Amino acid sequence: MSYVFDTSALIGAWVRTYPPDLFPRVWEEMDALATDGRLLVPEEVLEELGKQDDELLAWVKARAEAMVVPTTRAMMLEARAVLVDHPHLTKTGTGRGKADPFVIALAALRDFPVVTQEQGGSASKPRIPYVCGERGVDCMSALDVIRTEGWRF
Repeated sequence: MSYVFDTSALIGAWVRTYPPDLFPRVWEEMDALATDGRLLVPEEVLEELGKQDDELLAWVKARAEAMVVPTTRAMMLEARAVLVDHPHLTKTGTGRGKADPFVIALAALRDFPVVTQEQGGSASKPRIPYVCGERGVDCMSALDVIRTEGWRF
């Protein structure tokens, strides 16, 4: 299976849940997913990660050729459709959540699940899991990826 990761899933796993200094095997497995082209992010996620010039950004950049998907016309049209249906998914003027519609668009176009740390959401306060549900896109956590892949540590 292949996955489209949201910025929050990468940061949450790297910083809070599976930091590489304590869970190096998780990141070896993530590396294998990335180099196999099975862990994808739209280029907008790379831009969001670029706000913090840190080791996670370096990790993604080192695998960018295999995992960062350039924005295509089809992605732009799908992201626009997401925002037409859920205009409050991003915070206008703040840059917050800028990648979210592109994450959902890429997942929808490839028929891959979205991996996010976000939870919940509603019509008035949409978040990735809510919007994915509305659009028929599967959504999961980094832990779900570990279980789906059958990794054991």
